[in-house]
Amino acid sequence: MKSMKSVSTIIGVALLFLAAFCYFINWHALVPAFTVLGIAIITRKALEPLIIGCAIGFVLLAKQGGSKEWFPEGEGMIFPLNMFDGLFSSIARDAHDQGLIWVILVCILYGAFVQMVVASGGIKAVGKYSERHVKTKKQSLLMTYWLSFFFFLDDYFSALSVGNTMRPITDKFGVSRDKLALVLSFVCVPLTIIFPISTWTIFYGTQIAALKGGVMDSTGHAITSPIEAFMHTIPYNFSAWISLILGGLVVYGLFPDLKGIKDAENAVVIEEKKEKLNKKDKKEGKMVYFIMPLLILIFCTIFPYPWDFNYWGSGFTFSMDYIFGSIDALRGIATACVFVYLYFLIFKIVDFHKISDNFVKGLETITFVLAVLGFTYLLKDVQNALGFNEFVASHLEGISWLNSNTLPFIVFALVAWICWATGSNWGIYAILVPTTAILSAQVHADFWLTQGALASGTVWGAAACFFSDNRVLTAQSCKVDMMKHGISQFPYQLIIFVASSVVYLIAGFIL
Repeated sequence: MKSMKSVSTIIGVALLFLAAFCYFINWHALVPAFTVLGIAIITRKALEPLIIGCAIGFVLLAKQGGSKEWFPEGEGMIFPLNMFDGLFSSIARDAHDQGLIWVILVCILYGAFVQMVVASGGIKAVGKYSERHVKTKKQSLLMTYWLSFFFFLDDYFSALSVGNTMRPITDKFGVSRDKLALVLSFVCVPLTIIFPISTWTIFYGTQIAALKGGVMDSTGHAITSPIEAFMHTIPYNFSAWISLILGGLVVYGLFPDLKGIKDAENAVVIEEKKEKLNKKDKKEGKMVYFIMPLLILIFCTIFPYPWDFNYWGSGFTFSMDYIFGSIDALRGIATACVFVYLYFLIFKIVDFHKISDNFVKGLETITFVLAVLGFTYLLKDVQNALGFNEFVASHLEGISWLNSNTLPFIVFALVAWICWATGSNWGIYAILVPTTAILSAQVHADFWLTQGALASGTVWGAAACFFSDNRVLTAQSCKVDMMKHGISQFPYQLIIFVASSVVYLIAGFIL
């Protein structure tokens, strides 16, 4: 473990020197990202590096004089006063960002939902049922892996639900919480990007379908449906497929534990089993307390309410596009929270004070997540203002070996590391969809392969980033230190990256 910390420290210091070097050669757009990564790796913390990175970014932006867009009132102010104007303007802009508001609402409601179900004993009942069928350590890992496939609608839901459900079982069999979090990281995000109905599918498909000039399939048919558009990329989301395969190999014992996970496994036996022996839960729940809310959540996420006659009326058809074209994670989780609260209260499953306290407790558990999300958006804002995306795009133009064969690999590798460095995936994807579409047309590369590489890069970045929202939630549900989890699972992510890169290179020459 000490040697791993030493290597991490060396890498972190190197990144900080790289940030300083970028500053002196006027590559200011790269300074915040390298600073955040360097401090995060050294300190193994998530929030503090983001705060420092944002502060440095706004200082750099202010020293450049800012702009009317980023400093509407501060243009002409002396430094460093104009920095605060840029900061407050960015906060105000993010406060009106519908995407950020959507993420915050979904996140806090998932926290409240899970906590209320936990209070009812429903999740523990599922755990006890599973425990009767799980007899070995390997089976507990297999149960974790395959249970994750039932939470395909959203990576937040998967991370929170599976982690809280399986943690007591894996604790019993001496599985380290680092390895539990590792298994979740193999499945949570990758599954949502290859399953036809998920929040990721809808968002990503919408960006493709909205491309200027339209999109056509191989037969020349115009594609306007987000789901239909995204389904064409699913076979080419190689990093997601490789992640699921590697996860299967790990839980079946066909792939060895690497350094960080091996150390965690060796240290867990006495400590976590003792914790398990000292805990006695008096609450006896029923599986229906978990299954019923879950069914309501899934139904209301996929389908509009029964009284929405515009959807359920005479125009209703059994096409996948029509049935799954109204997926809304916020509608689903909001409805599920209301249902759970009233269901548990009316049938006296949980008394009023306890259900109310746990609802609030669920909101409170997501406070740290919200702080990380907020500063991640601020970091994305300041990097956009410094011209991070333009910097990357301009340097792409100078690559002589950029052609139809290499474009998918370049898109995947570049986007993967951008998302890893910034903690942003949906935002980066939305920005780069038109760019990759233009590039693929210019060099005559396969359009769907290139779009698949773009989506795959964002998925890998989200899974590998030390401070992404999914890493935060996974660590939260598994009760493990977030930076420790991020570092211990990173070698596996590097394997996924290398394997995916090779496949994209091969596919670029074949397709």
